[in-house]
Amino acid sequence: MTSRGTSSGRDSLLTAAGRVLRERGVQGLCVREVAAAAGMSPAAVIYHYKTTNDLLFAVHEAAVGEYTKLRTAAARAEKASPTARLLACFKVGVPPYTDSALIELLYEMHGLTRRSPRHAILLTDLWHTELALYEEIVADGISQRVFDPDDPAAAARALLALEDGLVLHSVSDNEFMTSSLVLTTFANVAAQLLKCPALSLRSR
Repeated sequence: MTSRGTSSGRDSLLTAAGRVLRERGVQGLCVREVAAAAGMSPAAVIYHYKTTNDLLFAVHEAAVGEYTKLRTAAARAEKASPTARLLACFKVGVPPYTDSALIELLYEMHGLTRRSPRHAILLTDLWHTELALYEEIVADGISQRVFDPDDPAAAARALLALEDGLVLHSVSDNEFMTSSLVLTTFANVAAQLLKCPALSLRSR
């Protein structure tokens, strides 16, 4: 098998495994279902990933990589104001403003961190990456005299914690926590933390 074929096979397996995970959850993942979803044999799955745990980690790692790429692009959009970048970065994690399947998969996989050190490390690294993006946006807003937080580092941490809590309720089918309410809540709290009235949004 060529390296290109191996890479293509792995990509197909990760995509298929992601679909199975979203539909059945981590406990419902099995080699036969992933193989069927990918149009491969169970032996082909085992060829690429010796154990189910290896496959789960690969899916989680790929999802984090894709999500990080999207968030970084939004946070560092050229010629965008700090307020626009902040909201764009936030919306990357909020369905339906973003890829709902990716966000649902991430939250499904994050549950593995309680039992697996390597999944916990992956989630910790993601948190540091997200925090760095918020810190970068806040610093840029301060330099442009758009933001004026009392404690920039604390504000960035609070925004990330707020995002995590809001999105968790959103993807957990909390009927009250609609996507529009998630966005307006984040924007209005950010407006207070960063002392930036321009961030405020009316509740919808």
